[in-house]
Amino acid sequence: MKLISLISVVLILATNGAAAFHTSPRLAPIPQVQQTSPYFRSLVTSSDKLRSNAAAIKTASSVKPLMLSSSGEDFCKIQGRKKRVILGYKAMTALYIAVFLYSASKSVAANTLLAITSYVAMPAGLSYIMISAAKHDRLGSDTYKRINLSLLEYAVLGCSVIKLSGGGNPILKVAYIITLINTIKGYAYGVLGLDKKSGSDTMLQDFTKGVKSTIKGICSDPKNMKSFGYWSATLMVVTMKLFKLKDIINALQSAAASKDIAMSLARFNRLSLLALMIYTLKDAADGDLLSLSSATTFIQLNYVCALVLGIVGVLGGGMMSPLGGANVAFAAFFAVNGLSSYFKKSVL
Repeated sequence: MKLISLISVVLILATNGAAAFHTSPRLAPIPQVQQTSPYFRSLVTSSDKLRSNAAAIKTASSVKPLMLSSSGEDFCKIQGRKKRVILGYKAMTALYIAVFLYSASKSVAANTLLAITSYVAMPAGLSYIMISAAKHDRLGSDTYKRINLSLLEYAVLGCSVIKLSGGGNPILKVAYIITLINTIKGYAYGVLGLDKKSGSDTMLQDFTKGVKSTIKGICSDPKNMKSFGYWSATLMVVTMKLFKLKDIINALQSAAASKDIAMSLARFNRLSLLALMIYTLKDAADGDLLSLSSATTFIQLNYVCALVLGIVGVLGGGMMSPLGGANVAFAAFFAVNGLSSYFKKSVL
């Protein structure tokens, strides 16, 4: 029986080999396959299964490295974007400090130097805060999206001021341009994610929601005494901002000189940035976030606001004038709250 099976195998292999090298279908005697023994057919079937499994394993092994390669490439892109936006915030901080040093080297009057200090402290302080936010992947927080937008507005209006005045500090021009570019990127990463596709809203939708939320927050009643203090300071600065906007409109209607308009616009710009900084603290106070272990941002914002309001109060006449006295009082309020939050954070 084994001899017959062996002869059958030899005949089939010889026939199939001839058919493989011949173009005529008549030379492929397919019916002879049925004459093979069950033993041979089981061997052929097992061999086919082994080939099929081997092909499947080979395909799977070839796909997996591609998936890992794609994932690794995305990770590298995300990390690259993160590093570049952090570098942008560091550049912004350094440039605004350089603006102050450049102005100080010009031997300006003490009052002017104090004013420049207050002007530079806000964008430099906010840029420094954003470095930590980007490092710890917090750009998607409402707080940091608001800061990015406030710095973006500051840069846009700042460029307009330089254009109207026809000159200005050369380093400040570079600072505004870098701020313009990096805050757009930072805000986009906050809304869309560093992969640019994990966000739930578009940038326009998020911007609209943010504007509505800010207006609602300013108009809402404070939820505690600290919030009331920040809310009062916000209203004071917003009122000053509206008066300055009125001055700009009057200057435009009376065809005033470009430099006069630029001066009013520069003051309006600084008040806008200060108002958004103070409102951010009011929003945090409403949510009882000022004393959390992660409240470093709000501590730093308190210090910057205290410095700016203190200088503005001193230059505005100090305690001898109503507005100067209000600024000095609010400066003390911010300083005390900053120190209080710092010590509570140290205990936690």
